[in-house]
Amino acid sequence: MSARPRVVLLLTGGTIGTAGGDDLDRLDYVDDGRALGDEEALALYRFPAEVEVSARRVARVPSTLVDEGFWAQLRARVLAVARDEPDVAGVVVTHGTATLEETAYVLHLTLATDLPVVLVGAQRPPTALGSDAQVGLLNAVRVAASPAARGHGVLVVMDDRVLSARDVVKTSNGGLDAFRARDHGALGDVDPYGGVWFYRRLLRRHTLGSPFSADPAPRWPRVEVVPVWAGADGRVVERPVADGARGLVVASLPPGMNPPAVEVAMSRAVAAGVVVVVGSRAATGRVTHRRAFEERGLVGSDTLSPPQARILLSLCLAAGMDRDAVVDAFASC
Repeated sequence: MSARPRVVLLLTGGTIGTAGGDDLDRLDYVDDGRALGDEEALALYRFPAEVEVSARRVARVPSTLVDEGFWAQLRARVLAVARDEPDVAGVVVTHGTATLEETAYVLHLTLATDLPVVLVGAQRPPTALGSDAQVGLLNAVRVAASPAARGHGVLVVMDDRVLSARDVVKTSNGGLDAFRARDHGALGDVDPYGGVWFYRRLLRRHTLGSPFSADPAPRWPRVEVVPVWAGADGRVVERPVADGARGLVVASLPPGMNPPAVEVAMSRAVAAGVVVVVGSRAATGRVTHRRAFEERGLVGSDTLSPPQARILLSLCLAAGMDRDAVVDAFASC
C-alpha cells in the first residue's frame, strides 16, 4: 500500500484564521475580530482523507503588516521544508487576501524549489455563514498534494481556480470570486469531486529558473509605486526621488501615458539614476516597452500589476542589474 501524500500547512494569519463576532459577521471582524488559536482554527476545517496534513504556525500577520521581513521569514520556512523533508508532496500557506498576490509573487521569483507551493486566503471568516474558507483550504491542500502541480511555480487557489502567482490579482473587495488572472486566465481548476485539472503551463521564468532564486536573503532597495491622476504634476515623482527611492513604478493613465509635467519629472528621475517602470491603472492589458521608452530610458511593466512590478524591480535592483537587464527581466519573468 502506498502512503498518503503529505502536505505541510504553514499558518500566517488573515481572514482565513479569524473569528467574527457571530455567524452573520462578514465585515466588522476586520476591525474587532479575534485571531483563532491553532487547534481552534483547524477544528473548523476539513481535510481530504487521502492527504496527510501537518500544520505549523509561522506568524500571526494580517495583510496590512506584511513586509519584506515577513517575506524572508516565510521564504526560509518553505525552503526548509523543501530541503529537510523530501517526502513532502507540497506546501500550503494561509494568508490574508489584501497582499496575498504580492507574497505569492515574491515566493514565485525567489524560491529555489519545484515543490508545489500554494497560497490560499478567504474573503469571509470561517465562522461566517457562506464562508469560502473551508472549501478554499480543502482545495488548496488537494492542489498541493497533486503531482500535476509540480513545476508550475507558486500557485494561488481561490474560488475553485488554480492561478499562477505571475498573473494573479485581487479584483473585488468582498466578492468570493475576487482572485483572477489578469490577462491569460487560470492554469486550471478543482472540480466538485476534488479532481485537480491543469490546462496550461506558465512560460515565464520562476522558482528554479528565476534569476533571483539563488540569493539567500534578498535586499530590498527603496522602490515606490507612484499613482497618477488627471491633473497630477511632477511632484508625485519628485517626492519619492528626493526621499531616496532607487526605483519607481508609475501607475500611469492607461495605456501608459501621463500628464506632461509627470513625464518631465520621470525623465529627470532617469537622468538622476533612478530606474522608472511605466505601469498602468488599468485592470488588464500589457504596457508595451515601446520605442519612446527605449529612447527615454524607461521600462514597460508588461502585464504585471503595479505592486507586482514593484516587487520585480526591487529584486532587479537588489541584484545589481542595470536598466537593460531590468528590461530583459520584465520581458522574461
